[in-house]
Amino acid sequence: MRAIIAEEDGLIRLRVSPLPQLQDGQIEIRTICSLISPGTELHYAKEALKNNTRYFLGYCASGYIERIGDDVKGFSIGDRVVAMGWGYAIHAERICVPHRLCAIIPDELPFDDAVFANLAATALHAIHRARLSGSEQVLVIGAGLIGQIVAQCAQIYTSGVYMVDSLEGRLKAAQTAGAQFVFNSNKKSFVDSVLAATEGKGVNTVFLCNTGEATSVIADSIKVLTAAPDGQKRGSLICVGRFDAYINFNVDMGNVDIRYAARCGSGYRDDNYTHGRLDYLPPDGEASVSSNIQTCVQLIHNKTIRLDTIHTHRIAFDDAPTAYELFKNPESVIGVTLHYNNPI
Repeated sequence: MRAIIAEEDGLIRLRVSPLPQLQDGQIEIRTICSLISPGTELHYAKEALKNNTRYFLGYCASGYIERIGDDVKGFSIGDRVVAMGWGYAIHAERICVPHRLCAIIPDELPFDDAVFANLAATALHAIHRARLSGSEQVLVIGAGLIGQIVAQCAQIYTSGVYMVDSLEGRLKAAQTAGAQFVFNSNKKSFVDSVLAATEGKGVNTVFLCNTGEATSVIADSIKVLTAAPDGQKRGSLICVGRFDAYINFNVDMGNVDIRYAARCGSGYRDDNYTHGRLDYLPPDGEASVSSNIQTCVQLIHNKTIRLDTIHTHRIAFDDAPTAYELFKNPESVIGVTLHYNNPI
């Protein structure tokens, strides 16, 4: 089979690789479509060069079940499924994935729509970590793929969703999908823009979906949080992106909660859980990775999560390395899917 690999020189190539071996608790899938997660995958391309190693890229796929391992229930050969998991649902013509990282796709839902459910599970987990209750004003910083989906998931709870980015095309996509206000950080300080839009009240929750160096972004995010009656800042910063920052913790910052939303739900990256060998309950207010994937399939199916604004490019799997070049000019590039014509 062929797979996409970030190699020791930092370049991304399509290579022939051995077929994966089906294990107990797994299902084998003939891939029809996969979704590029640019933040994670481009990060590992840099790590491959830095560490002189190789990484199989990708963790969001969809296709048909061809074989089923022992100790798997709820799936049948021929089922249409989404599958996720770093090291499992790679960009490859055939994949073997733990069954708890898979969900059945409704017949009416195209593969290249359903595949977004996997990354949407990460966004939904971030919403759960924020503990939104319905009355909040929410700011999303970063209008890339994950930021777009976080904003749409936040709209399930509140209409007060604002978006900040430096790229006008991405902001237009967010606004079309329902963001109440969008702010171009290249034109004006988002602190001034957010406070003006909220009549000086600020927002309750900020989702940080940005990448790179974020010291000033976090400092400015604290400035736009709402104030309690005593004048102290109150609110939450929910970190979703992969970034670096220095935070000067002191009493002047107020009573601010900072939480990281790691991955996509309870049980992800736990092989015992994902293969069905272990059960445990997620923390209060959160959900398992299995539940989040299934929920997001339905949110896409009923168009609560809109893909018309964010599914910007469809690339043939044979041309997969060129897909990563698109992100060098990200103004109009958000969601990029790979399409497998003749999987072996």
